[in-house]
Amino acid sequence: MEKSNHDDQHHDRFRKDKNLRLLRHFCISVRLNQAELELLNNRRGKHKKGEWLRLAFLNHTPTNIPLVNVEAWKMLSDISQKLNRIAIHIDGKSKDSKLTHTELFAVKRLLVELRNNLLRTDFGSSYREGYAEDQKG
Repeated sequence: MEKSNHDDQHHDRFRKDKNLRLLRHFCISVRLNQAELELLNNRRGKHKKGEWLRLAFLNHTPTNIPLVNVEAWKMLSDISQKLNRIAIHIDGKSKDSKLTHTELFAVKRLLVELRNNLLRTDFGSSYREGYAEDQKG
C-alpha cells in the first residue's frame, strides 16, 4: 500500500505545527542579589542560568552528581586487590587442603577492613581501629 502525497503533506504540517508550539518566544528578566546569584550558580551546575531557572520552574531540576571521593576510591581499590590476591591463593590450593588459621585471619581482617571502609564517611581524616586499643573500663 502506497502512501499518498496528501498523507505526507499532512504529516509534515503536523510536525511543523508541533515544532512551532515547542519554540520559546517569550523572554523574561530577573534581578538577583549576590547571595541569590551564588545560590543559583551553585545549584545550576553546568546548565545555563536561564535554562536552570526554567527547569526549576517546571519542577524538572537536574540533579547534580557529586564528584568521586578519590581517597575512598583508592582505599577500596586497595582492599579489592588484596581480596583478589587471597582469592587467587585459595583457588590455587588443592581440593583436600584446608585453610590455615593465618589464611582465615587474613580473609577476616580484610573483610572487616572492607566493611569499615564501606561504612565510613570521614575519608579526609585518619582512621583508627578501636578494637586494637586497650579498653579500660
